Order: sequence, then structure tokens, then C-alpha cells
Amino acid sequence: VADEYDALFKKMMDCNPSTAAFAISAVKDGKLELNRAYGKANREKNIDVTNNTRFSIGSISKEFTGYMAGKQVLEGHYDWQEKITDIFAKKNVKMSMQGAFRNKTCTLEDAMTHRTGIKMHDWLLTDDRDISRSDWVTKFIPLFQEELEMRSSFYYNNWFYTLVGYIVELFGGKSFEKQVKESIFDPLEMKQSCFVSDDEFDALSEKDFAQPYQEGEDRSTLYPVPKEAMKFIGIHNPAGGIISTAGDMAKFMIGVIDALNGEDGAVLSKDVMESITEPKTLMGMQLGDSTLIEKPTFNATFKDSGYAYGHIIGTYRGYKYVNHGGSTYGHYSLITVIPSLKIGVFTVISGNNYKNTNMWRMQKPMQIYMLDKLMKQDVWLDAENACTFPKPWIGENTDTFEGAKRKVEEEIVDKPLSVEEAEYVTGNYSNPVYPTMKLKLEDSQLKFEMGNSNGTIIRTPGENENRLKIILNMPVDPLNLPEKEKMVAYLIYPTAPLTANKVENLEFEMGQERYQFTRNGSDTHHLSVFLVIGAFIIKLLSNNC
Repeated sequence: VADEYDALFKKMMDCNPSTAAFAISAVKDGKLELNRAYGKANREKNIDVTNNTRFSIGSISKEFTGYMAGKQVLEGHYDWQEKITDIFAKKNVKMSMQGAFRNKTCTLEDAMTHRTGIKMHDWLLTDDRDISRSDWVTKFIPLFQEELEMRSSFYYNNWFYTLVGYIVELFGGKSFEKQVKESIFDPLEMKQSCFVSDDEFDALSEKDFAQPYQEGEDRSTLYPVPKEAMKFIGIHNPAGGIISTAGDMAKFMIGVIDALNGEDGAVLSKDVMESITEPKTLMGMQLGDSTLIEKPTFNATFKDSGYAYGHIIGTYRGYKYVNHGGSTYGHYSLITVIPSLKIGVFTVISGNNYKNTNMWRMQKPMQIYMLDKLMKQDVWLDAENACTFPKPWIGENTDTFEGAKRKVEEEIVDKPLSVEEAEYVTGNYSNPVYPTMKLKLEDSQLKFEMGNSNGTIIRTPGENENRLKIILNMPVDPLNLPEKEKMVAYLIYPTAPLTANKVENLEFEMGQERYQFTRNGSDTHHLSVFLVIGAFIIKLLSNNC
């Protein structure tokens, strides 16, 4: 039966040369319909991927965290509408958040449905300091400033799932990881699932764990990411730390579907699953916005409508689905179940992540195809048109699949800073949260250092005079990554004559976000962020996927 899918899946691998490995599982009516794997677990060592190869599922882990929180809500430990500060107070733990209104009113529901308005700061995953989950939640989150007004819109934030995981620990009396194992992994016989912080993960060989890869700008070169990069997720397991196989995720899908349908012998709780899969935050459009209500561009597609507790809720061909995506360091995943039809599909890949386009370049087309097969619909994506998707349905101006290439922009030659300018910003800069940022002049070159990351500060022609580029070296960098492929951040100093002795405040910029550091460890009311890692992780981890 599986052979009928090979033509499409192999074609997709061929026209996506930056996909090292692809695994897919599908379920229907409580049974495994498909479980296949394609490509290489390790290209350099020519190791094939198999059905037993494990991948990171990234933010799909939030579905597990949602279940654990829902279980404790139904047990009466706390309520979805209860204030975060009051929940912690029950266990004599002091907790606060930026902003008087947020601190007084932010509920568990706000935290779990991404409407706190707090900045994401995903790059904090690479912080190598010895910080416990409890300290991270109670000492770091209170310092995070807002990006948007609370409850003004959907604004994804991984860290509040770390917070929820800590709440689960406080009221469960055991580690979050142990409770997930006892309540989900073991009952569903997910014997190939674990967390990145487990000894089991450390022991996985090159045959057992798919080598993560970062895709190069040419969309065909792959750079291997060290397996150790996954370890940084450890204390944030509730947000994205589960390791699994397509086969184990099929068992999870069956568990979710059985529970939502109230099947006899369902392992997971129907009451819990129903409570955590009702959307609470609008996604994709604001209330009153009718611009997105129009004829679909494609024959059929996903339409996300709302976020529940660790789940995205939407419709496909008019049927409600429960869905989530995930991304970490070179692994990208997607899970979709349609409870009323008792079907589900899970996909995961390594590589194929340039500019976070992997979902529409490979995973969503494959899920669309598989869902249509399970629903016995006419299949409109096939081996003939899969590699041109989204052509011919939308424009000719896409470079999504065909050739899997990208025009590399003409290189701009960066220049080193003058010694005079370098000396103007040299020194140590501090903030309440992060390791000291050190800027020092070495061999007439301004160098950057912060915690376990470092870099070189240069000037890019055409940039504002007070805006400098940092080319970064990070512990999560792929092996043999050329300088032109490395992540960058920007250093901004106040516009002022260089006759001033030393600059006192520096800002880092990534996208539309800026954060301030202050010289010599002085306190600041601005949360500082080293956007270095932010650039890398927001690229890989975004998104609500």
C-alpha cells in the first residue's frame, strides 16, 4: 500500500535537495495507515533514515504541555482564568511580570494562548549558564518587557510554556518530564520518545537520531548542526524539547483522536482533550477584518483560525483540525488531526529551512496530499506538479520549489572599523539578565564576546554611521559554516561626536526589535538582548511552529 506514495515522496526529495531526511506517518480509524522515511539520517556518513530514526518535534511539544496543564485544571489545582501570580502564590512562589495591568490580570489562559504581548527572545535557548527552570521562570520572565499591549493580538512566545511546565511541576510533585512520561508516553506505548535533557537522548547514535542541518543560501548546500545544540532546549522542554519518531507520533495522534471521539478504551482523557482544543485567541485576522474572506487560492488548504491550549485550531475542506508545527536546530515538523474523520498526519524533515519556508515548500503540500488520500478526495497535488507548487495557482514570481535555487545577492564588501571608532565603544556592558557583553580591540579589530558566543564587529557600506554589524560565532553554529552564511546582529550607539570619551549605552537590533545595554554593569530599565542568537533562532524556531 505504501508504494503508491513513493513516486510523490521521492519526487519531493529530488526537487528539494536541501532536505536530508523526511519521515511521515498517517492514521485512520484508530489504525496506522502509513509510516515511511526517506533520505539520509546522516549524509556525510551515508546512513539511511529509517522508521526508527528520531527527530526533534519542536513546538509540537506544547500539545503535550497543554494536556498536562488541562489534566491539573480538571483535578482542581487551578483554573484557566486564574491569575498567574495567584497560581504561584498557592505554592508560596513569588512571581511577577512587567506592567501593572499584566502583573495584576495575566491568566493561565493568556499565557497558554499567546496573548501576553511579551517579547519572544527565543535566542535565550543558547544561554549556557547553569540556570534551573524555576529560576528561569521566576527571575527572568519578570524582566521581559512588552512588545504589544496584553490581549491586543496573537503574539507567539515560547517562554510561557516553560512557565506552564514549571506550574505542572509545582502541582504534580514530580518533574515535568516524568509526568509526561507517566501520563502520555507510557500509556500510549511511545517507547521511542524522550526529552533532549534525558540520558536516553545522549545515548542515541548517528543511526538513531537524524543529523540536523542548516540550509545554505544556494538552497542545496547543507551544513550539519551539532547534536549538542539540542541540549540548550533542556529547561525549556515544555516549549519544544521532545524527541520522537513518526511511528510514535502516530500513536499520539490515535490517542488524541480516540479521546476527542470518546472511544471506549481511549487512553487520554476526553474531558481534558476537549478543554484544551477549543480556540481562545484569534489567529490570521482581526475581528471585523473581512479582507481574508475570499475564494481560496488553492483547491484546498489549511485555514488556521484560533489558538487553544498548545494547539492550533482551523479547518481543512470544512472539517475542524487540531494542528501544530515545530522547529528547532535543523528539524521541522507538523502534526494535523481531523477528529471527526478519525484521521491524522505527522511529517518531519531535517534541513530545507531557508527563510523558514519549509512548511510550504514541502510539509504542508505533503500533508494536503495525504489528507486528501485519507478523505478519499480527488488528489490535486501529485508527482507532476508538486515541484512547481505553488505554481500555477499563484504567480510566476516564486522560487519556492523549482530548481530549489535562489539568486544570491551581489556581495557587499564589509570594512573593519577605524581604531578611533572601535575605542569609542570598547568596554563591558551589562543588564539584569544576560552575561556581560564585552567589546575589545584585538589586532586593530573590534571583537564581541558574550557568554559562550563571540563575533567580529564591522561596518557595512551604506549603513548609518552609528549602526555596526556583528558577524557571529555561536555554539549552535553548523559545522564548517562559511562566514557569509553566519547570523548577524547590529550594534547601535547614540548619534554623537566621536570626541566623547566613551559611549555609555549600546543597543542591539534584530528586525524591528531593539534592546539596550549599559556600560560597566549599570542597571537599566530596558531588557537587553543579545540579538545574535535571536537572529539564528527566530530564523529556525519561529513562528508559532
